[in-house]
Amino acid sequence: MDSSKADKLFQDYSTEEVPPEKTRSWLSMGLIWSGVGISLGLLLTGGTVAEGLSIQQALVAGIIGGIILAIISSLTGIVGARAHLSTAMVSRFAFGNQAVLLIAMLQALGSYGWFAVQLGLFSRAASTAWESTTGMQWADAPFIIAGGLLMIATSIVGYRALDKLSKIAVPLMLALMAASVWRILEDTSMSEIAELRGDGAAITLGTGISLVVSSFVVGAVIAPDVARYAKSPKHVVGGAVFAFAVVTPTVMAVGSLMALQTGTSDIVNILLRLGWGVLALLLLMLAQWTSNDNNLYSAALGFVVVFRSWKKWQLTGIAGVIGIILALAGIYDSFTTFLTVLGIFIPPMAGVIVVDYYITRKTEYQGGFEKTVVPVRILSLAAWATGSGVSALTSYTDVSLTSMSAVDGLLVAGILQVIFGRYLDTRSAVSDDRSAEGYEYAD
Repeated sequence: MDSSKADKLFQDYSTEEVPPEKTRSWLSMGLIWSGVGISLGLLLTGGTVAEGLSIQQALVAGIIGGIILAIISSLTGIVGARAHLSTAMVSRFAFGNQAVLLIAMLQALGSYGWFAVQLGLFSRAASTAWESTTGMQWADAPFIIAGGLLMIATSIVGYRALDKLSKIAVPLMLALMAASVWRILEDTSMSEIAELRGDGAAITLGTGISLVVSSFVVGAVIAPDVARYAKSPKHVVGGAVFAFAVVTPTVMAVGSLMALQTGTSDIVNILLRLGWGVLALLLLMLAQWTSNDNNLYSAALGFVVVFRSWKKWQLTGIAGVIGIILALAGIYDSFTTFLTVLGIFIPPMAGVIVVDYYITRKTEYQGGFEKTVVPVRILSLAAWATGSGVSALTSYTDVSLTSMSAVDGLLVAGILQVIFGRYLDTRSAVSDDRSAEGYEYAD
């Protein structure tokens, strides 16, 4: 395919403002974010939380954690919606035009690593479905390749494909979960459900909330990747509330209930024990598709800021193929620790960006200014580094501020950015002080 034709076909405004006529509603964004959340990972988190809490406590943890995620994603998403730029692009304003190379690379790796890991989870669900249908075992490799290519295809197309796929997958998965709850209620009374409690090591409610927040906090931080398509900031809030304050607690609650009822947190085995068979596993694979193509999509939006001579669709294809190779090599079994450590560095970025935007430099976060940003904002980097240090400290020691290490780092970075921005770094972040042109939202 001719490069210019491909550029036009796969146009996703990765390094420029999204035009007004291309913006979308809260439901579009809410379904995309919900598609990310309705995955093996979040259902597994629900089962994990349920092992150490009662069913009522697990429900509360899901609700509170979901509300926290909705707040974070709304705050970061509105920045993207008003600038109509991706997370990596708005990060230029907060950290500097050269420093963003480091920031964008970490953001990209945080999403990209999970692409390889969850591709492995996808293949395991697919191979289980195949064995249940045919009675024959098959290696994971064909499913890794097939699933990876499907995920690459929707990620290359960009927001349009994510939107269409989520509109199919999310309702189907919600229907499956509703049917699973109904099947459980056929044999279990509400009073019996209220008495359910996990037989694992007891955890506190705060730990349960932390598990919920940690499961998607990176996604909340990079919310501008989707929110840049918002018709207006209120659509960002609507989509975030729907996805994180409604769908996320629902998925968590269902995952907890199914785990407690069946005695396992393995979602594939749970669905088989509930008698759904291969159809449910196929829907679960579809849900994993909607989750993992978002990982690759956000990774490419970060990579395109670092590797500036490449197009997003080219980087998506290259990164996707490498991700398939990593999954085939079985790296997903040993990569999660690295990704957990990497996740320490990403939430504090939100603290810097949110404070820098809302408190000190809102007027500078505009399309057209990003190329005139100063090279490095040292104090912003210092606030982020300190927040990351606090996040690491509260992750691996008994020291804690909120019982949620990611939130601890975010808050510390934000507080420092307030101090730095108000009193120590009062210069403009852009070298061009021309008036920004207005931007009209689509109706």
